[in-house]
Amino acid sequence: MALRLDPEKPLAGDIRVVENAILVPWGEGKRQGMARPAGVFTADGEYCADAQTYRSGGKPTTVEPHFPSEDQIDRTVAGTMLYAGMSYGHFGHALCESLARLWAVDVFDEPIDALAFIPKQQMTWPERSLSMVKNITDRFGDLPRHTAFNKPTRIERLVIAPQGFGTSGLMVGCPEMRDFTDRRLRQTVKPAGPDKIYITRSGLFRKRGRFLMEDYIEAKMEAEGFTIFHPQAHDLETQLAWYKGASVIVSTDNSALHLAAFVIPPDCRIGILLRRPGTIFEDFTLQLKWFAGVVPDVVDACTRFWFRTGEKVQYNELYALIDFAKTSRALKDAGLIENADWVNPSEKDIKDAVKTLEAESDIAFEEIFL
Repeated sequence: MALRLDPEKPLAGDIRVVENAILVPWGEGKRQGMARPAGVFTADGEYCADAQTYRSGGKPTTVEPHFPSEDQIDRTVAGTMLYAGMSYGHFGHALCESLARLWAVDVFDEPIDALAFIPKQQMTWPERSLSMVKNITDRFGDLPRHTAFNKPTRIERLVIAPQGFGTSGLMVGCPEMRDFTDRRLRQTVKPAGPDKIYITRSGLFRKRGRFLMEDYIEAKMEAEGFTIFHPQAHDLETQLAWYKGASVIVSTDNSALHLAAFVIPPDCRIGILLRRPGTIFEDFTLQLKWFAGVVPDVVDACTRFWFRTGEKVQYNELYALIDFAKTSRALKDAGLIENADWVNPSEKDIKDAVKTLEAESDIAFEEIFL
């Protein structure tokens, strides 16, 4: 049970139409890890493996459900729909997974009436799950209307296109997916904003992982002529314009880079400051290479980590202290800044920063040794 993408192999030839398809958003059956029973069947009850959804190549998010009985099928919907997979409320997953089949809109040779999603989270009104997806796709120009389903539904004609994007090894995208984002974003977004950007996480909700003492990093980057950018404070139109207009972007490994990869030119310089253990940075390097032709400079300088006391550790929500001196040397060596004069804090500075964090968030933190 795995999905692989060859970045140079077109997938348009594998698109197919299933007449009177049965879409099962929440099915009966056994969960397998993060994957719930959901998917698509032919009218005769054959499971459509090509409609199975994946986060990464080895992590399915749906598994085959039981085929519903006729009385479980809620209704029949007329028209031609493109199966779009899961609709996510998380920005990064919406970018990488909820867009992963939309490339077919531009290559399928018949009109498509709607995009058919299944919600990631169960909601009374399934179309509420589309808020984040629609916020993103509004930037993609004219697309079919979006719809979502909670109950087994018969769809008159369902277009199934292979998943052409995702996380981990799927970040390379299929050629049609890269053409889709290039045509609808890179070629249409008008550049704006400053020449050099530092993407910060300091303004995020306190449970979102970030750097400890990021205000020091911001001050040093501002001294180098960088504008401090809080993506969540701007609409997507502004984010895209600023990314396209910048010649240098320095950021932690975060979802903003997924969006930037859709629009930056090949001569844009990217610096990635790692903020957590693991190999998640490889996702960004793969996408930047295949979507933008950019090879980023990656700086791994984390030295210590903190997490909320008594809770199960999640790498994405860690507070990380980086070696400031090492970071500045690496950024200077990469030609991204001019002065390698950053100074590491004292132990008292670090303890005071943790106390300030706890006071501002009303949350206790403890140091985690990884």
